[in-house]
Amino acid sequence: MNNEYDHPNNVNSEEISLVETLFHYFSYWKLFVIFVIACLAIAGAYLFYATPQYRVVLRVLVNDDKKGQSIMDFSTFSDLGISAPKSFMDNEIEVLRSETLLRNVADSLHLEVSYFVDNGFKRNEIYKNTPVFVSIASVEASGYFTIEKVDANTLSIHSRKEDFDRIVKIGENVISPWGLLNFKDNPFGTVPYPITVVINDPEDYLPVINIVPTSKSSSVVEISMVTANIRKGRDIINSLINLYNQNAINEKNYVAKNTISFINERLDVIAQELGSAEKEVESYRKEQGITDLEAQGKLLLSSSGEYNQKINEAEIQLNILLNIKEFLSQASNAGNLLPANIGLSDPTILSLIAGYNKVILEKQSSTAGMNENMSMVIEYNKQIAQIKDDLLKGINFAENASRLTIRELHKQESMYLGLARELSTKERESRELIRQQTIKEQLFIYLLQKKEETGLSLAMATPNAKIIDESSPLKKVSPQTAILLLAALFSGLVFPIVIIYIKDLFDNRVHTKDDIMRTVKAPFLGEIPFAKDSSDPFPVLKVRSSIAEKFRIITSNLGFIVGELQTKVISVTSATPGDGKSFVARNLALSLATNGKRTLLIDLDIRKSVLMETLHIESQSGSVYYLSNPSVKFSEIVHIGKYHKNLDIIPVKVYPPNPSELLESERLAMLFKEVDKLYEYIIVDTAPVGLVADVYTINPFVTATLYVVRADHTYKQALLDIRDIYQAKKLNNLTCVLNAIPMSKRYGYGYNDYAYKHSYYTEE
Repeated sequence: MNNEYDHPNNVNSEEISLVETLFHYFSYWKLFVIFVIACLAIAGAYLFYATPQYRVVLRVLVNDDKKGQSIMDFSTFSDLGISAPKSFMDNEIEVLRSETLLRNVADSLHLEVSYFVDNGFKRNEIYKNTPVFVSIASVEASGYFTIEKVDANTLSIHSRKEDFDRIVKIGENVISPWGLLNFKDNPFGTVPYPITVVINDPEDYLPVINIVPTSKSSSVVEISMVTANIRKGRDIINSLINLYNQNAINEKNYVAKNTISFINERLDVIAQELGSAEKEVESYRKEQGITDLEAQGKLLLSSSGEYNQKINEAEIQLNILLNIKEFLSQASNAGNLLPANIGLSDPTILSLIAGYNKVILEKQSSTAGMNENMSMVIEYNKQIAQIKDDLLKGINFAENASRLTIRELHKQESMYLGLARELSTKERESRELIRQQTIKEQLFIYLLQKKEETGLSLAMATPNAKIIDESSPLKKVSPQTAILLLAALFSGLVFPIVIIYIKDLFDNRVHTKDDIMRTVKAPFLGEIPFAKDSSDPFPVLKVRSSIAEKFRIITSNLGFIVGELQTKVISVTSATPGDGKSFVARNLALSLATNGKRTLLIDLDIRKSVLMETLHIESQSGSVYYLSNPSVKFSEIVHIGKYHKNLDIIPVKVYPPNPSELLESERLAMLFKEVDKLYEYIIVDTAPVGLVADVYTINPFVTATLYVVRADHTYKQALLDIRDIYQAKKLNNLTCVLNAIPMSKRYGYGYNDYAYKHSYYTEE
């Protein structure tokens, strides 16, 4: 019978636990409301005070001169130490990210100075809408100051932090703690005074820009930045692209400009030489009286014309080689680029010149601002010297080859000229002069042509980057209103849960029926609500009250425990004083009495009883008197029908020095034997089982034991003791009752009817 009562409902325990947990947290609904309101208020305040941040985006197409070229799979030869060349796009992105370029952007837009206006509760940046521009020659310290207008040309500067106050004129230089300031009126400014000017730290005012490629297969990059001022963000990104393009154009034109400079120098020299050659021809003809000797020897010299042309071409190549050799030999030209397109036909020399120029450009790009004694500069100088040495050797070899070729051509020409010995020496000397004149003239025309070609390439230089897309509409980055409010709402719900969970985690008191049933498998008789009126010893007399109803439930459940015995002895105990065992004992006895059961309430808590004081019983005797004096009769200690006709009470009048010996005496057995036929129920109020062993002494005479647990008072450790007592069957028919449940903590699943107390219990 007991086992069946242990589990009166076949309800899934996990489901009940979940629902009760929800009701448990719901009982703190006020805490949830407070936290939700507080978190939403904090989020609303943040949204009100926070400055919106926007993401300005620009999509740019970067011209890749190498695009379309086939690139071998260098990973195939990785075991040979051959690595793939650096990606063009990666290099250009690094250039766009370079601190030098960003600093040039910041300097061009004067980002070292920021302008703000206070709009009541927050400060907004006004950028170019400021009524006055502030320029600073060199930032000596960061800080801020306020500008107010005195009159049309006078301003008042104030900084409380720096203790700086000054009246200045527009256009006047002012020495300040931040540096030398100058003020200029802005005719397009729309924001009124006063304004706040912030001088930024030189290390902090560089813009933060994000640059990423849109894909690996394209030359498009996305440039973006987060800013509170949209116009400022767009100006920064546009300036970045403009400066990047300008630098790219300057780099492309660097070689062309050096080539034009070299050609101009050579044109000046050759122009002088050509003029001298023409004068020599003119003078010679005048002196010798020559008019047209060429026609006389045309037939004989027709065969030598081809060799003459070859001699001219070879001498042009030799002249160019000598000019380059002279250019390399001059110390003033160290580190300058060689002309790259002046008509040399020797592929070896052209390759060496290209390699020399490439290393010069790499050195200029990679070692800008470095000292000559740095390792990278020394390494580049070694490379340049090596290539220069190879180039000079190549030029010397080509020079010797050209001279040998010219000698051979001259021999062939002399062979044909020997056939014309009859021609006068004058003709030969005249032709020699004319040939020198022709060489100089052809070289002059050739250099002019190359100069025009180089100038055309200089004029046609195109920028590297082209804007293809400007984001619209702009995306608001922060604050995200919806996300922030959802996060605030979530936080308002989570924080109370965490607080309640931590509170429950460190809570070592029993609060609910579920706390008991999870640990103790003994039958649970019922729950008793907290009695508001502590001065009322018998709240069960209010028959329509919730307490009376709960005691009726307990007495009904108790009937299943004790069965159909003629006399049922029920001992009432608890873990510690204050659990309400005496309250439960007397109200249980009165509840049985009102149900028509002949009931006796015996107070055997002979160590520290409160029954007599609570019930205001005036008696000269009691249970102790009976146990200690063999001559005392039962009729002398019992108080009959003071509170109900079916309820008799045996109180404790005095506290003996030897309570254990009295309870172990034969008088206790005589007492129970004497009352056995007189009452249906005998309720025994005993001492707390957690403190003394009196309950175990009385247990042989007991039909059932009612263990009282008080909500919010009894420690959970006591439940382990109850479990051990029940499992070891130390007390007869051990059952549990939960006492003094606060109305605010009543929750449950199905079988709890506390939600209807206001409509069901009339006095509550």
